[in-house]
Amino acid sequence: MADRPVREQIEICWGERRVIAELLRTNRRALRIDVRPTGEVAISAPVGEEIEEIRGRVHRKGAWIFAQIDTIAQRPEVTPKRRFISGETHLLLGRQYRLSIEQSNDPHVRLEGGRLVISARSTDDQPHCRRLLQAFYTLKAREVFRQRFEVVAEPFVRKGLKRPSLVIRAMSKRWGSFTPSGRVVLNVDLVRASPRLIDYVICHELAHAFFPDHGDGWRSLLKTVMPDWEKRKAQLEGALR
Repeated sequence: MADRPVREQIEICWGERRVIAELLRTNRRALRIDVRPTGEVAISAPVGEEIEEIRGRVHRKGAWIFAQIDTIAQRPEVTPKRRFISGETHLLLGRQYRLSIEQSNDPHVRLEGGRLVISARSTDDQPHCRRLLQAFYTLKAREVFRQRFEVVAEPFVRKGLKRPSLVIRAMSKRWGSFTPSGRVVLNVDLVRASPRLIDYVICHELAHAFFPDHGDGWRSLLKTVMPDWEKRKAQLEGALR
């Protein structure tokens, strides 16, 4: 079994600005910087790389890091925490549905026009309703993500990439990742986004098969495969907050 990443912290300075980033030591060969949708910064660095070398490389990306943080700060407020009660709106594949909870001895979730109907044994059992909806989302994610993955992967396969395996699971702080073992991992919660935004995340991660960081090579490849990727990225981060 591979060793788990070692987590540390590192301070990033740019002019008078400061931010504390999470530093993960991994088996990746290249340094990677992620500014998460929450505005938090995470850095993945090779095991054994000197901290001063990491500081220097991160500092050279300081303008980009704080530009990303500022962009996120200007977006609308985060969607209020869901309570899983009738009348709430919930996203599925980029479309808003009005939640309707009804009593039933056959617990399930279904779509009826513009409604997302949860049939539960007790309409007041919010944890149960949440689990039912999460199970429904997981089934939808497996269906849609696999379909989109097959389509989006084609340009990368033509460039010589051996088709990677796809993993779908809950992730707390990112929409996807490309693992050192060559797997694409997608956050099940991404099923709330429209298919074109799901495509962006898949494309983003597949580009990491060729370029582990977010440097010029990665950006050039992404631009070639998906010319409007920056627009899609901004739409994703604005839609799923």
